[in-house]
Amino acid sequence: RMQRIAENTVAHTIRTGSDIQVGFSAIDPATGRVLALLGGRDYEKSPFDRATQAKRQPASTIKPLLYYKAIQSGFTPVTLMKSEATEFQIDDNGDTYSPSNYNGYYANKPITLLQALALSDNIYAVKTHLFLGMNKLVSAAKEFGISEHLKPLPSLALGTEPVRPIEMVNAYAMLANGGKQITPSFITKVTDTAGKVLYEQPRGHQQTLDKKAAFVTASMMTGMFDEDLNGYTSVTGRTISDRLTRTYGGKSGTTSADSWMIGFNPALAAGVWTGYDKSSTIDSVEEKSYAKTIWADFMEKALEGEPEIALKPPKGVTGVYIDPASGYTSGPGCAAKHYTYFIAGTEPADVCYGPEPSKKEKEHVPARKEAPRKKWWDKWLGKKD
Repeated sequence: RMQRIAENTVAHTIRTGSDIQVGFSAIDPATGRVLALLGGRDYEKSPFDRATQAKRQPASTIKPLLYYKAIQSGFTPVTLMKSEATEFQIDDNGDTYSPSNYNGYYANKPITLLQALALSDNIYAVKTHLFLGMNKLVSAAKEFGISEHLKPLPSLALGTEPVRPIEMVNAYAMLANGGKQITPSFITKVTDTAGKVLYEQPRGHQQTLDKKAAFVTASMMTGMFDEDLNGYTSVTGRTISDRLTRTYGGKSGTTSADSWMIGFNPALAAGVWTGYDKSSTIDSVEEKSYAKTIWADFMEKALEGEPEIALKPPKGVTGVYIDPASGYTSGPGCAAKHYTYFIAGTEPADVCYGPEPSKKEKEHVPARKEAPRKKWWDKWLGKKD
């Protein structure tokens, strides 16, 4: 059923006559079982499997693996770093690296990890990558089941090292299942003519990832569809959010020759790569939208009629409302509230109380004992520094 949905969705989305190709896979996060697979648009014209055989640059779809390592290493969803045009000095020989954000847009101020992921800020990603040490992302890729040997380069944070599309989907499925090790599997059982079982797919799966860091990362990945996280630019999932009726985590990625969309909910993970086999770039707006559109329509049709299932936070994870701009806990009067999960004990201590009230409003500020407070709030209550 899901194979038919995948084939029909691709056929109805990509314009007839276009030479653009596709690699698609859908995986059961609980088992690793491959539920649908497309290696291209027409097997008779090209039997090359772009889901399992192709090696393509994953672009920004690699960022959740980086941020998983960051959360595990002490970052939180509200860790702040400045988004601005930056030249990174790589070594003592004077070598530098100057990545840029999409369309050259920057916040030119500190932003949170939560917002950096939702907006796909490249500067934040590279700063994180270099701060952790470039081998952290290399080791993360192995933990997530990526078989390719990735080089510890500054640009690795932006997905410049090629990987197999199905392995990227499997990595996201591991975030969906809470960090259990799975591999894409096509065979569930082999028996002989007498019915004796010669092989059966393993049912139990080893806990490979840190449960708490995996959950926090997966939860942050829902932000690409949440326009409450809009900042200096819009969240990357804004063009398909109106197609979605469920809560999903996901990440898109783009190079001049690759367009990706991978995402999940607890019941299903799926990913789409679109691009050209030869050295052609994706130039038209229509072609740039194919991956996201195919993914959104597939997920909605594949899960149609199924109950909504939410990711469940493991023990040691807690959720609070925060102000997405400052990363402070949302307090009385704070204009913005976004429910965000943290590893217990790492929630923000500062509180957002909103803009300074007028003179009339100050006269009606009730006595309260919350802390910490802005200095101006303490002044209204007659407290001294």
